[in-house]
Amino acid sequence: MFAAARAHVASWRWRMGVGTLFAIGASFVLDSFAAGFGWFLAVMLSNGFDAMLGQTYIETRGQRERRTAGVLFVWGCAFSIAVFSAMTLYLAAYGGGPGRILSALMAASALVSVMLFLFQAPGFMLITAAPATLCLLAMALMPFQQASATAWEGAIGAACGAAGFLAYMIRAALYNGRMMAGLREASRESKERALDAEAKRAEAEEANRAKSEFLAVMTHELRTPLNAVIGYAEIINEDLAAEGRKELAEDASRICGSARHLLGLIDQILNLSSIDAGQEGLSPRDLDVRKLIEEAVASVQEEARASGNRISMRVTAEAERAYTDGGKLAVCLAALLSNAVKFTSDGLIAVTADREEVNGRDHLIISVSDTGVGIAAEDLPRAFMPFTQLDGSATRAKGGMGLGLSIVQRVAGALGGEVRAVSQLGAGSTFTLSLPQRLAGVRDIRAAA
Repeated sequence: MFAAARAHVASWRWRMGVGTLFAIGASFVLDSFAAGFGWFLAVMLSNGFDAMLGQTYIETRGQRERRTAGVLFVWGCAFSIAVFSAMTLYLAAYGGGPGRILSALMAASALVSVMLFLFQAPGFMLITAAPATLCLLAMALMPFQQASATAWEGAIGAACGAAGFLAYMIRAALYNGRMMAGLREASRESKERALDAEAKRAEAEEANRAKSEFLAVMTHELRTPLNAVIGYAEIINEDLAAEGRKELAEDASRICGSARHLLGLIDQILNLSSIDAGQEGLSPRDLDVRKLIEEAVASVQEEARASGNRISMRVTAEAERAYTDGGKLAVCLAALLSNAVKFTSDGLIAVTADREEVNGRDHLIISVSDTGVGIAAEDLPRAFMPFTQLDGSATRAKGGMGLGLSIVQRVAGALGGEVRAVSQLGAGSTFTLSLPQRLAGVRDIRAAA
C-alpha cells in the first residue's frame, strides 16, 4: 500500500484538475452553477484531505504509528470515493441523457485511475474500484428523467466528461508505456548480468582447473626427491644402528618419520588436486574387502599404539567381496582411520563392514567409530570443507591441513556413494561410508564429485 499512497499523493493535483473539469460539466448538465461549484468544493476538500493523510502515512516511521496512519489514509480515500460516487449517481438521476453520459464517463475514469496502480496494491485498489463499479451497475437500473439543461448545455457537459475520460486514458497510455520501457530495460540488464555472471563463472572454473593441474604436477615433482630422502634416511638409520651409534640412528629415524609425514601431506594435496582437475578415472575390480581393511588398519597400527589406542575390526560374510575401485576405497579408509587415530587417546577405534540394501541395490557399509574428542553438531558440516581446521585445542594441537574428510567425501561421491558423520563433543565420532557393492560403470571423478 506504500507505493499506492505515493502514487496517490503524487497525482493529487492531476485528480483535482480533472475533478474541476467534471464539476464544470456537471454545472452545464444540471443547469446549476451552485451545484457544480458545490461539487467542486467537495472534490477539492476531499482530495486535499486524503492527499494529506497519504503524505502522513508515507512520512510515518514507527510500525504502530504507520498502521494507524494507513487506516486513516484508507478512510480518507473512502471519503473521497463516496463524494465522487454521490455526484455520479446524482448526475445519472437528474441530468437526463447528458447527465447519464457524463456520469458513465466519470465512473469509467475512476476505473481507469484504479487500473494504473492495480499491480502495486491489488487489495487496496480493488476496494477503491468497487464504488465506481457499483455506480455503473446502478445506472442501468435508474429511471431516465428529462434534463433541465438545454441541448447545447448538455453537449458541453458531455464534452467535459469526454475530455476528462480522454485525459485519464492518455495518462494511462503514457504510464503503461513508461512501465513497459522500464520492464524491457530491466530484462535487458538482467540478461546482461546473467551473461556476465556465466562468463565469470567459466573464468573461475578455468582458473580453478589450472590451479588444480598445477598442484597435481608440483606434488608429483615434490614426491620424487622426498622418496629419495626417505630411502637414504632409512639406509643411514640401518647403518648407524648396526654400528651401535644409537643417538645418531634415532636422529636418522626422526628424519625418516618427518619425511613420511610430509609425504602424507603431499599425497593428500595430490589426491584433492587430481580430483578437482579431473585427471583420475575409476578402475573397478573385484576386491577382498577384509584384506583391504586389514591393510589400512596395519598402516596406522603403530601410530595407534603410540597413542594408547586399540583397533577392532569386524567384517560380515556378506561384505567380504565388492566390485569397485580398490585404490579409491583404500584412500577413503586410510583417511578415516588416520582421522580417528589422530583425535583419540587411550581409546577404542572400531572398524565394521556390512551389507545393506539401499534403494533396491546392495551397498557396502563401512563404519569407523572412535572414542575421541568428538565434533560439535554445528561444526559437522565444516568438517568436510577442504583446508578447514575446527576450533578447539585438540584439533589445533594435532595440526594437519584439513583435507582428509574432504577427500573422503569427494571420492565417495565418485564411487556412487556418500559419507555420513555422527558425533558428540567429548564422546567420539562415527563416520559411515556407504558405497554400491557393485559399481555400475566407470565415471570421471570430477563429474561425480
